[in-house]
Amino acid sequence: MDHSRSLKRRIEAQQIRIEELSSLRKLISLPPHLDIAERQWKILDSELNAVEARLLRRVKRGGIAYLSQSRNRTAARSLNSLLGDVEMEMTRAFTFFDTFMDVLTQRHTPELGMLLAGCDVLALDAIKRPHPALSMVEAPIVGCDRGFGAKTFRELVRFPGGAYNPMPLIQIPYSRLKEKYNLTSLLHEVGHEAMVRCGLKKALPGALRDGLTKAGASTEIRDFFALWSSEIGPDLWSFCLSGFAQAGGVKEILALTVADVFRISWTDPHPPPYVRALISFDWCRRIWGSGIWDRWENEWRDLYPLDRAPKATRELIRKISTFIPAVSEILLRTRFRSLNGKRIPDLFNLSVLAPSELKRRAAWSHIGSIDLRGMPPSSHLAVFRLLKEQGKISEENLDRIMTRWLLELAKNRKRSH
Repeated sequence: MDHSRSLKRRIEAQQIRIEELSSLRKLISLPPHLDIAERQWKILDSELNAVEARLLRRVKRGGIAYLSQSRNRTAARSLNSLLGDVEMEMTRAFTFFDTFMDVLTQRHTPELGMLLAGCDVLALDAIKRPHPALSMVEAPIVGCDRGFGAKTFRELVRFPGGAYNPMPLIQIPYSRLKEKYNLTSLLHEVGHEAMVRCGLKKALPGALRDGLTKAGASTEIRDFFALWSSEIGPDLWSFCLSGFAQAGGVKEILALTVADVFRISWTDPHPPPYVRALISFDWCRRIWGSGIWDRWENEWRDLYPLDRAPKATRELIRKISTFIPAVSEILLRTRFRSLNGKRIPDLFNLSVLAPSELKRRAAWSHIGSIDLRGMPPSSHLAVFRLLKEQGKISEENLDRIMTRWLLELAKNRKRSH
């Protein structure tokens, strides 16, 4: 039986669909003031073109091999099987295509597009640290996604279908753009990329185990903190970028039900929110002494008293909490070989986050003047958190101020491009 006509039509149809993979930029067609950088498009197009070329080669080679023996039933079956396999691979490849389609089409909405471009600036500031492994990271792209928490697709992680993610892709809930002082969660997501790049994701579990052994912690407690290091590390990254704003964000974002706040599991790399918040408050105290974080901690412990924790884990959480000072000391003071003998805070300028400096910059906020000159964009979040805590500006006015701030970051980004 001659299958040549139907198989040739299938080949033509597949080729047309495969060639759509390289059409993303044309299809989205963002206006210049809302577009991502030319370099980002080149990198994205390069990956899509590579996937497209690989799929087209498979289809063409199969077609050529079959067409030379079109009446051969075995050859027809082989080509049919090949086209079915390519169909599945193409579907997986479009997962990569669709992800960036979803993220980038959001920028057609004028204000949302500019707000996301401002978030791009925050993300880039968070990743560009004085470390060789971070000097080669591509500029991240930020988008919105459904769900409770933010998430990240790290650079060079493989998508289904074989394509490599060409740049860090960070997705945040839209609600974060309505409480912009909690964009510290975006900095946390960048921290995941940084931890891997700097070799800290591998180094932190061992450092915590060693330090906690010296502090007298049990094997169980050492194992829990080693497990949680993949989330505590990015929390510390966010803290070093935004200071007490990070602690304020954790306090608000993780103020969940009692069951959720005390939940503890061997399969979850996230520490119980109860412990996570206490760690952040402790960092503030160790760097700057007494401050508003002391009140936050008292409120936190009052809202979530340990006697409300499940009986099965109550004593364990209490014991874990007693080692928080030791964990802070390890994270803030350990010198890592992967950082050329530096401590994690050495990669940051914590002086701009000191409470006295923040108060000086916010001193004239009552007349609409906030001095952000010379501060890295991520540290601006600490100034805005101070304004929120001072209570002299309503939530609505603070949102308007921060909207103008993000839009200005976006405009400066476009000018630099």
